Amino acid sequence: MRLLGGGASVRGPAHQLDGTPNQDALCVSGVRSGWCIAVADGLGSRPLSHLGSRKVVQLFRQIARQRQGVPHGTVASALRDAWLTHFGDRYRAYETTCLWAQVDASGRGVVGQVGDGLLLVRSLGVFKVLTSPRLGFSNQTTTLAQADSKESYSADLELSQPGDGVVLMTDGISDDLIPEQLEPFFDAIYQRQLRSSRRGMRQWLTRELHGWSTPRHGDDKTIAGIFLTD
Repeated sequence: MRLLGGGASVRGPAHQLDGTPNQDALCVSGVRSGWCIAVADGLGSRPLSHLGSRKVVQLFRQIARQRQGVPHGTVASALRDAWLTHFGDRYRAYETTCLWAQVDASGRGVVGQVGDGLLLVRSLGVFKVLTSPRLGFSNQTTTLAQADSKESYSADLELSQPGDGVVLMTDGISDDLIPEQLEPFFDAIYQRQLRSSRRGMRQWLTRELHGWSTPRHGDDKTIAGIFLTD
């Protein structure tokens, strides 16, 4: 069994023009012969959200390294509690969304999401979109500080066949994809991962994201994935 992980994050052209930092953040890290990944998108209306998104992916990596046999439903609350402890009463200036996944050496793991973005999985050979359709206005989202609300999601995961995997992305990418594109998009990422080193995969994804040519091209864009290759 061989697991590969990769990802990339780019600052959108709109933020390059106005000098705004990348409000997305990314984690791709090996953990106990497996992988953990996370992507986060700081709220544009919050002045320090780029720091909030960076912190949450760092905290997920810490939780993944410490975690052993913890039910998937407790990851969101552990992540929220650690994030709130770090920022304290100032947290509103740092609010962010987060998507995460951890897979161990046997192919078993957990996935979860709070807020916008897209969570795609192929498990036991079956492709699924785990993110629920967005409700309400497009500029409204749940944040990590509200992770106990009904908008948060978590589940167990099992990768057992070549091509099984999980892909996480922020809404700078997901908002431009239509339902019919999702499985081919997932497969394209997997096929490229088969032919690439971790560094090569990051470079390829970075070029693709910089060349994104769809209506919301101005937004920051972040993607990460874990795949079982054999």
